[in-house]
Amino acid sequence: MSHSLSVAKALQPIIPDGVLMRGRTVLCSGDAAMSMALLVVSAATQDGSWLAVVGVSDFGLMSACEQGVALQRTVLVTPTDNKKDWISTVAAVADGFDVMMLEVPRDVSESDARRIQTRIQARRNVLVLVETSRHTTPRSVFQPDVVLHTATTKWDGIECGAGYVQSRHIDVTVSGRRVPRAMQHVLQHVG
Repeated sequence: MSHSLSVAKALQPIIPDGVLMRGRTVLCSGDAAMSMALLVVSAATQDGSWLAVVGVSDFGLMSACEQGVALQRTVLVTPTDNKKDWISTVAAVADGFDVMMLEVPRDVSESDARRIQTRIQARRNVLVLVETSRHTTPRSVFQPDVVLHTATTKWDGIECGAGYVQSRHIDVTVSGRRVPRAMQHVLQHVG
């Protein structure tokens, strides 16, 4: 088993070491959090890793496909609203998938998050958290290794109120406990 999973070429200069290290947690937040999370996991699924999407309310199959996620290796899991059931579902999913994408319910505590992260580290999965709230700074109960906070700055393709959106420019602030100092990047991105 490799120590890392591939990441999309556009993210290689942004993600520390240019790969997804097994056992680590990546938090995608801001107005383009879902697009960023899909981009983060796309190359890993194309290379044969299985992705479990657990409780992500805004997950769209068409968007995932457009971002390059291999749908034939993607499983959608919808846990109940009960916190205990959510935690046991996440724990069970961690046993069978290389990559997990989660949207964390509000009632999950820091101790619950620590237990989940410990399991992720032990199983050597990659955990991608999606935080779609509009807060300027992420408020996760998890301790992410890498935080990718996004803000859309420009849309391309809409001219004088007509046309189709072709891409958008996203400011990405990269921080987290595995990032020595916060960095700012601009991506031109479809999605």
